[in-house]
Amino acid sequence: MYINPSRKPYPFCPGCSHQLVLDAIDRALAKIGADPKKTVLVSDIGCVGLSDKYFDVHTFHGLHGRSFTYACGIKLANPELLVFVVVGDGGCGIGGHHLINTARRNIGIKVLCFNNHNFGMTGGQHSVTTPLAAKTATTPAGSIEQPFDLAGLVSAAGAPFVARMKAFDRELDDVLAKVFSYDGFAFVDMWEFCTAYFMPANDYKKQAMEDMLTRCGFKTGILKEEKGKEYSRTLHDVILSPSLSRTKNLPNAIKQMRSFASAQDDKQKTGVEAKFPHNLQKDSYGVILAGSAGMKMIFAAHTFGQAAISCGLWVSQKDDYPVTVQTGHSVSDIKISRERIDYLGIDIPDAVLVVSKDGLKEISDTLAGIGDDTIIIIDKELKDNLPLPLRERAEVRGNIYEMDFTGLDKTVHGTAALARLLKLDEFMPLKAFRAALEGIGKEKIKELNLKAFEYGIKE
Repeated sequence: MYINPSRKPYPFCPGCSHQLVLDAIDRALAKIGADPKKTVLVSDIGCVGLSDKYFDVHTFHGLHGRSFTYACGIKLANPELLVFVVVGDGGCGIGGHHLINTARRNIGIKVLCFNNHNFGMTGGQHSVTTPLAAKTATTPAGSIEQPFDLAGLVSAAGAPFVARMKAFDRELDDVLAKVFSYDGFAFVDMWEFCTAYFMPANDYKKQAMEDMLTRCGFKTGILKEEKGKEYSRTLHDVILSPSLSRTKNLPNAIKQMRSFASAQDDKQKTGVEAKFPHNLQKDSYGVILAGSAGMKMIFAAHTFGQAAISCGLWVSQKDDYPVTVQTGHSVSDIKISRERIDYLGIDIPDAVLVVSKDGLKEISDTLAGIGDDTIIIIDKELKDNLPLPLRERAEVRGNIYEMDFTGLDKTVHGTAALARLLKLDEFMPLKAFRAALEGIGKEKIKELNLKAFEYGIKE
């Protein structure tokens, strides 16, 4: 089972076809024996975007219409993964450019379109597949737009595997199993029922769907199945092939890519060479760095992570910031581990570093649940803004530390706080962090950060 039954029932409207297709996906994955650790589901906004949490596979949820690009990035990074997209007709319209170019390049992701001919989540507006004369919230007198034939569109763009199915087709499991096993880009246009909006507005039932397919001249089943060179594997072959590296006419860019990829591959096999010893006793160490946009929180966290890597440790970094520029919070979660990191989350942080009001506000919920031994480093101007029970508890245990950032450029407050953390809890040597800062390319930025480092360790 790839869908976790303990998380059911699904959240869809009664009679929605999404649940039929999700169960078919579950059975199809079982048919091919897909490895959950090597399977990735990518989704975006829309009703079908609610599906990802029900699967016990890797999942990635992103912006509307951009699921194709996320999936391509994952597949290009690791061609061995089974990467499939669940997307609505709305997402196919919004991300149409990405869809046709993914098909054109034959990047081996699998796109499963839950096509119910309208935007079901937001009130039943018309989409790019709404049939001519169909009534929706935005076409109450009937649509006057010619709809896209999505299967025909991706086929014309060069997709080697194309199918059109109905949600209630008995053969859906088998077709999806073929899709998941196919070595290349595959697209399935799955016609469905939206029981909340499209069906009531158009008296649209099973026979009406059959009639519409006939009227449009649309066949169902596997419409196209051809062989071709899958892009991600071909790209990796070009970059990594020893024979190609000796080709005189190989572009320099490809040679450089091959050199970089080979180096990365060697690192993955042998581990990063440790220049410094570490003293990490725990399995992992979680740090939350909370500041404001423009304070270079992400940069400071990244440099800190480089230092940990130079000690032979594994590192993950998860960043959070609003869509605005130079306003709002900027928070980085840094996880450092002695072993490979498969879960990026930090359940209870070992250290929380707060350098601005925006950062403090954003992590208020996190602060409410931190452990008794969590180290808190905070701008002295903000200490009184901490929840009183937390402040009193930390003062009793002696693990709250104030910092006065007066005289330091705001862009290096994060660096100073991280240096102070290592001074207090030296799970990796200070010289490793300093070396990472000395590797900063721009001289002025390097000087500011080294100054902050010295400031952080002096007290």
